[in-house]
Amino acid sequence: MKPYPTPPEGLLVVSAPPILTITLDRPQRRNALTDDIVMALIDTLEAASADEEIRAVLLSATGDNFCSGFDLAGRAGDGNRPRPGSISRRMPYLVNRLIPVMLEVQVPIVCAVRGWAVGLGLSLALASDFAVAADDARLRAPFTAMGITPDSGTSWLLPRLAGVARAKGMLMLGEEVSGAEAAEWGLIYRAVSADKVDAEAVALTGQLASSATVAVGLTKTLVQRGRERSLEAHLSEEAFAMELSSRSADFREWAASREEGRPPDFTGH
Repeated sequence: MKPYPTPPEGLLVVSAPPILTITLDRPQRRNALTDDIVMALIDTLEAASADEEIRAVLLSATGDNFCSGFDLAGRAGDGNRPRPGSISRRMPYLVNRLIPVMLEVQVPIVCAVRGWAVGLGLSLALASDFAVAADDARLRAPFTAMGITPDSGTSWLLPRLAGVARAKGMLMLGEEVSGAEAAEWGLIYRAVSADKVDAEAVALTGQLASSATVAVGLTKTLVQRGRERSLEAHLSEEAFAMELSSRSADFREWAASREEGRPPDFTGH
C-alpha cells in the first residue's frame, strides 16, 4: 500500500477505516489552496485508492467557507517573480492532475460545502462523486472577471453537469450560483440547510463505506468513462465490470443474504 503523505500545514488527513477524512484547514484564507496542499491532495487520494481498508472519502473544510480557490495572493507574496511560462510548466503537475485523480480513483468521494466554493474550490466540489452543499452556499467561477481563463477542468466539468448555456453564464459572465440552484441544475448531489451539511455528508459517506465497494467503484468508473465512449464500447466495459463484480465476495454475500432473508453485510471485497 502506498503510504499516506504527511499533510502540509493547512490540510488535515485522518484515516479511520473504512473512511478517510480530508479537511481543508486554512479558515483565515477561506481555505484557499497552496501548491503543497494540492500535491498532498493528489498523493493522499492516490494512496486511498490503493488502501484496501478505505471504502469512502469525506472531503470537508474548517470554518464558514469550503474553498476560495488557489491562493494566488500567497504565491505572489513570496517575493520571487517566476520565469516566463511558469503557469504552463506547473499546471500539468498540480491542479491539472488533481481533478483527473478525483474522477479516476474508484473510491467514492463525498464533499461537504458551506459558504464559498470558488475557482479551484468549485472544481473540487464538481469532481466529487457526491457534493452536499448548504442551500446558501456560493458557487462561482470568477476567472474572466480577473482577466484570465478557467483552469482545473472547470470549463470541462460545468458544461457536462449544467449544460452549455448555464456553463457560459458561470464561466463567461462570472454568475454566482447558490447551493440550492446548483442542486436544481444537477451540478451537485444535494442541497440542505447549512446546519445539516456535515451530518448529511457524514451519513452519506457512511452509507458508501458500508456498500458493495467493488461494484460501487467500478460503477463510478463506468459513469466517468461513459461520457466519452460510444455505446458499443461502453457496453463492452459494462460487461467486463459485471464479470469482475459478480466474482466479488460482496456479490456472494448479497446472494446469501437474499436466500437467508436478511440484509447483506458487505465487507468491501
